[in-house]
Amino acid sequence: MPGSLDLGYLAYLAANVPPWDIARAVAVRARRAVRGGLPKALTPFFFQAPQLSGGELLRQALTGRRPSIVDPSEREATAHLLRERYPEACRFILREADACKRGEVPVFGKWKDCRNRASGVEAADVTPIDYGLDPIGHRVRYDVSVPGPRVNLFLPGADAKAAWEVGRLQQLWRYGQARWLARTATERSAWARAWIATIRQFRADCPVGMGVQWSVAMEVSSRAFHVALSFAYVMDDPAIDRTALGEVAAMLEEHCAYAEEHLEETAAVRTNHYAADLVGPVVVGSLFPELPRARFWREQLGHKLWVEIERQCRPDGTHFESSTGYQRLVAELFLGAVLAARAGGNPAPRAVESCVAGLFRSIGALLKPSGNIPQVGDLDSCRGLPLMPRAALDCGYLPALGAATLLEPTLKMATSQCPVEVAWLLGTSGVERFESLPAHGRVASNLLSDAGIATLRSGDGYLCLTSGPNGQGGCGGHAHNDKNSIELSWGSVDLVLDRGTFVYARDPEERDARRGTAAHSTVQIDGAEQNRIIAGRLFALPDTSRAHIRFLGRSGGWEMASGEHVGYARRLHGVVHRRLAALDGRRRMAVLQDDLLGSGRHVVEVRFHVPHTNVNVRPATSLEMALLRDLPEQGSAPDAFDGTRVVEVAVEGRPFALFAFAASLPFHLSVEDSDVSPGYAERTPARTIALRLSGKVPAKIWTAVVVLPGEGMPSFHGATKGVAPSGET
Repeated sequence: MPGSLDLGYLAYLAANVPPWDIARAVAVRARRAVRGGLPKALTPFFFQAPQLSGGELLRQALTGRRPSIVDPSEREATAHLLRERYPEACRFILREADACKRGEVPVFGKWKDCRNRASGVEAADVTPIDYGLDPIGHRVRYDVSVPGPRVNLFLPGADAKAAWEVGRLQQLWRYGQARWLARTATERSAWARAWIATIRQFRADCPVGMGVQWSVAMEVSSRAFHVALSFAYVMDDPAIDRTALGEVAAMLEEHCAYAEEHLEETAAVRTNHYAADLVGPVVVGSLFPELPRARFWREQLGHKLWVEIERQCRPDGTHFESSTGYQRLVAELFLGAVLAARAGGNPAPRAVESCVAGLFRSIGALLKPSGNIPQVGDLDSCRGLPLMPRAALDCGYLPALGAATLLEPTLKMATSQCPVEVAWLLGTSGVERFESLPAHGRVASNLLSDAGIATLRSGDGYLCLTSGPNGQGGCGGHAHNDKNSIELSWGSVDLVLDRGTFVYARDPEERDARRGTAAHSTVQIDGAEQNRIIAGRLFALPDTSRAHIRFLGRSGGWEMASGEHVGYARRLHGVVHRRLAALDGRRRMAVLQDDLLGSGRHVVEVRFHVPHTNVNVRPATSLEMALLRDLPEQGSAPDAFDGTRVVEVAVEGRPFALFAFAASLPFHLSVEDSDVSPGYAERTPARTIALRLSGKVPAKIWTAVVVLPGEGMPSFHGATKGVAPSGET
């Protein structure tokens, strides 16, 4: 159910949100209330669904060049390059296009049968899609006769995000890409017809302003974004005749007018939704200057978007939602807007392009050796530029994509390969520009101070320590109670992970559990939350923990970082948690030292979420104890770890790593069944290593993670580089 009134949360907002932001939101609400009471005859044109004159607006587009990110004249050369250099990626694209044409659509990385069996329409160019169905919510259906803003997004067991994912029409990219890869004019026109048939069916089945697909302006804007950008791949095909052009124009006009009127700016804090609302009209206004309000969208809403991008991007390059998953989304959305504005002759300010480059740069600083990002905050698996099927956490391509599109050498590593996305987005000329760009990027331990994230790198070891503010200026948003939480990897093997997001409104209790302290690899005191979770408010998390990274450094061959938060200090005899993390790739060890500062007696729980199931408690061997005894010389551990009970993690049937513990208080050690969520609506089996202590603080806890001698790196994680259609429905 939607969030109820919480006076404490309102007081937090009043104390922490700038007064002018609150005043602005109130003014917007008042203005909309006044508009809502005006007679229809007095309502300005752009608040109504526009009436367009067929293909007349765009007819001239067929006779000459028009604004476009990718040049259609490069089709043959780009297709040749793609087939020669990226054959596997081309096969993925064609298989996805075929599946989408049959009515099977990828939803959060899983293939779902989304055919509209009740349509009565024979499959011709494409199989009709059921846009009112929640494909993961036990066949829950949304009523298309309900106005979008009145749709109940909290239907029991349903998840509007899944319906929205289908309604974004991302299959348009696949039809356009398949057209470019087609060998004959007949095949190319078949894909162009599939592209326009998708638009026709959506407009017929989802009337403007009605049903779940019109319930949130961000989704409306995102759909316009995908239509406008993917149009470049089909716009020169004979199948896109004057009638088709008129339908494209009408759809874009309808969507941008709706997004403009329903901008999500009525809350005290403007979120990623508001920025995404602006992206669609800016892209459309830049690439379709023939439309009546194109200039307004391009210039007036463009100015709002550029201001918002600068506001939402922190100085360290991270996004203010405090979510790595959402940073991936907005990086691609903002990049699309910047490139469209550049193509339309009205480029974004240089400061905005620098902010967008910062998003890509900080993602590069976060990347694991596998090319995945750590899960910090929410992950909803959504994409802005779905040019290639990718796993939800696979972001290894992003820095290179940013380098090629923004011509930024600091985003290119010496070992960087040109990702296939560059060819699709910029054509052969973009690939050539990337290859001629100098490589000034570097891989090292890094501190993102505004986000409160430290990444340690040593050899093939990687450790991410999170101790930063909650999202949206401390109001919560997509942040979690993950202060002093870690993710740990060796090569392609993840050993410690965040449990992930799983779902939002579909299961509110699970939502709160997943963003709670216990779902993260950190310390919990007396069962309390680091920041208060407000019942019924799935995206409110007022920041009282004041988490921060104390330092990043190097000593005695160890890469080191320390974080601290005061989330438990508000309780009686409160505790301040300080965690020191150290990583040594030569020894293939990681060490954590948790200092609990305060007074009184407390119950302490330390958890590590391990994405493997062969995890067992056993005694340490003499060789293993010898490895652990070497640690005190580095000043990172006590006199002795407990050798009677350590935890072995086996990977692909072989012992791979060992967790060992010591503490100034007696502790109980257990391994519990659990799971992790590597993408939205996904769960895979896992185990949680749990340490439980009780006694007086101050207290100390030490954890050592050792890769066992002679163990190579298993190969099972390589599949994250691309996701082929699996046929799963």
